[in-house]
Amino acid sequence: MKELTQWVLLNKVIVGSIISALLSLVIYLSNRDTINLHLKAWYYRFPILGKNARLSKRLSMDDQNWFNSEREVCNSFLPFYDQYIADPYHYEQSSLYLNKVGDTGISPMKWYTWLALSIMVLIEAAGFAYVLAGFTIQDGSEAIQIQAAIGIALLISVLLVGFTHAMGGEIYKNQQIGKVRLRWQNDPNKPNIIEHDSRVGLKSKSNEEDDHSPSWRQIANRLAKTNANFTKSWGMSIVTLIFISIVAVGATYVRGQVLEKLAIEEISGHELGESNDPFQMGSTVFDDDTSAPAEFQQVNKDAENKAFRDAINAHNKGGWMTFIMLAVIFLAMQAYSIYLGFKSTFSGKESSNAYDATYRFSNVNTYLDYYAAKRASVERVAQSVLSHLQSKLAIYAQQNSGEQEAIKAAKHPSSRSFINYFKLRELIQNEVPKYVETSKVSEPIKETMLANEKEISLSKEIVEQVRNERYDSLTDEQIVEALRIINNEKQAETPAQRIDRLQKQALESQI
Repeated sequence: MKELTQWVLLNKVIVGSIISALLSLVIYLSNRDTINLHLKAWYYRFPILGKNARLSKRLSMDDQNWFNSEREVCNSFLPFYDQYIADPYHYEQSSLYLNKVGDTGISPMKWYTWLALSIMVLIEAAGFAYVLAGFTIQDGSEAIQIQAAIGIALLISVLLVGFTHAMGGEIYKNQQIGKVRLRWQNDPNKPNIIEHDSRVGLKSKSNEEDDHSPSWRQIANRLAKTNANFTKSWGMSIVTLIFISIVAVGATYVRGQVLEKLAIEEISGHELGESNDPFQMGSTVFDDDTSAPAEFQQVNKDAENKAFRDAINAHNKGGWMTFIMLAVIFLAMQAYSIYLGFKSTFSGKESSNAYDATYRFSNVNTYLDYYAAKRASVERVAQSVLSHLQSKLAIYAQQNSGEQEAIKAAKHPSSRSFINYFKLRELIQNEVPKYVETSKVSEPIKETMLANEKEISLSKEIVEQVRNERYDSLTDEQIVEALRIINNEKQAETPAQRIDRLQKQALESQI
């Protein structure tokens, strides 16, 4: 630790640069959408070298009196606007999805939780890694052993955090599978096997299809990565427990061996020192410089050796108890990491998407208000870039264009705003041709078209039944509606009626 502190003090610039880079990365990842939006706006409006400076020299227009350069600017900012389009249906179905799968209340770990957990595990692994580095690189210098210890500690901490988090998620998923199997076994109308419907989900907009199904089927339809037999699996948990046991036992054993080695060296050095100085105690007992009796010397030596060995044994016992406490703390840390994985891992295939749509908001109104504010912010930035381009277009058209239509359009850009372009795009996208194959139409429109066709077909069938005087299966309302349709139909003209009509026309022409 002392060497590490000295290295930090000697390399303040490097350490400061690393910390600044990490903080910048954290800030960017936390606000990347807003930062990217303003960076793009700055790129377009940058003087001389900005993109608007080049686009302002393009005066070509489309059939809707928009400059193509204006379209390019709007299209560039539309993705930022589209990601904040609020869909109340998606919010409600996301909440329902989490309720069905049982992931309501689950919250994924934030980056700062990951960081704190990694630091705690790293501190725990650092001591063991330092001891292990001494055995791994025995001929290396102290500095090399410290570097090796840092690398080993990082490796151990990353593996432990990853394994324990995965184990917690596996335990939670197995709990969900157990819940499904228990409810399936108690269902009087249960099928022979547990089958899930993979079509049910948020992206396919089919989350409502199993509203009336048993709860076990609703969970089964949404659980991720289940096997064919829909049984529990403990592979990751077994691997994690083996790894934790090896690290805990190995760390304690290695530390204990180092302690025993130091004790042996201390005892050997003590005994060797006594043999080289056999008259160490004599001068303190006898003032006349005569040698002490051999019996007294031996008793004195035995007493001193016994005291020294007792001190070494006490030191060993204290060391072993310290290592056992460190092992207990290590295991407790891993248990806590497993618990965090259990509490922060989703079991549903699309639960993370559902969580992203709902976790910030207490109800649908706050959801709509939040995204409305986000859209307004994007609209202001996009409109400022578009207005900047339009002012440049007006100047360039006045000076270089000979077409009055382009000059007039450049002088009057008020109707060509970013929000109007968005509405125009939505209008074009929502237009459906009169005759179109249903396979090329989006799902909601296709359902409406099929429902209308079915209703028309049913109406024709009822009318034909009334014409043929078959009323048994019809209600009074259906018969009345069919008679109204029959009465409003244009009757086919008979030959006699045709002759009468033509004669009247001939007489009127003579008059």
